Amino acid sequence: MTPRTIAVALVALAASTALLGACTSQPTSPADCRPTAVTHQGSLAQLVADPPESSIRAILPGAAPPAAGQPYQVRWLVDSRKASGELRFQAQREGTGQLYREQVATSSVSGLIAEFQAALVFPANGCWDADISTGTALGSLTFRVV
Repeated sequence: MTPRTIAVALVALAASTALLGACTSQPTSPADCRPTAVTHQGSLAQLVADPPESSIRAILPGAAPPAAGQPYQVRWLVDSRKASGELRFQAQREGTGQLYREQVATSSVSGLIAEFQAALVFPANGCWDADISTGTALGSLTFRVV
């Protein structure tokens, strides 16, 4: 075998090992999930997207985490100077390639706040890493789904 043949074989072996590892990985359990911390503004439970400069906040229906397969009402608030008419939500279940996507139109704009009302229905329990975007605002959150 030539050095080139050995190098090609090693690359192929590494690629197949990585692919096999991805196919056999397990989802992160809700117990092992490190979700974005819920904060409170008065009586409202909220999540602040990372980075905070994104101005994306999620007003939650309470402190309890979302349940798989059940609508979870979230009111998204974004600086209206950054927002567009549509908010895009894409989440990936940790440890898998499973994706969940939603798009919602603006519910209202009041001064500098654009509001988007969404009913998120996560398809399975686990830890979901989400990217939220609208206009020039882009932020990330992690949800523990039970």
